[in-house]
Amino acid sequence: MTHPLPVEDRLATADLMSDYCELVDAYDIDAVALLFTPDCVTDYGPGRGGRVTGRNAVRDRIAAGQAQFRRTHHQLGQSRLRPHAGDPDRIDAVTYVTATHEEWDGRQWRAHLRYVDVVVRTADGWLLAERRVHAAVIEGRPEIEWVWVERRTP
Repeated sequence: MTHPLPVEDRLATADLMSDYCELVDAYDIDAVALLFTPDCVTDYGPGRGGRVTGRNAVRDRIAAGQAQFRRTHHQLGQSRLRPHAGDPDRIDAVTYVTATHEEWDGRQWRAHLRYVDVVVRTADGWLLAERRVHAAVIEGRPEIEWVWVERRTP
């Protein structure tokens, strides 16, 4: 049985997820980087930079990836939050997101993703310690290599 998270931790985590989307869509990359711990680990999939470690490297990867777009729109869906192995300062989160992208040449495409995160309480508030991105459906960019959401065969 999992223990429920305090409401204030749930709200702070929801704000963190929202801040990420708002800041990445504004291309405020330095502010996005501050949402991650200094020793964070991310993996946006092999076609979007793969595994990257450390806030500065994550910042550079996000900056390069987002620079290819004129505009983006990240829309959050449901989020499942659980205590991380009974540690009150860590949360395991799975958040659904739909990310719409407009490239500089006008080409548009959409990614239906899951952010699989570990969020940690720090002196600066809740921050992302780990982020893995799993793709469920990709519209308009079949050539990008993703880590796919696991799905049983019917």
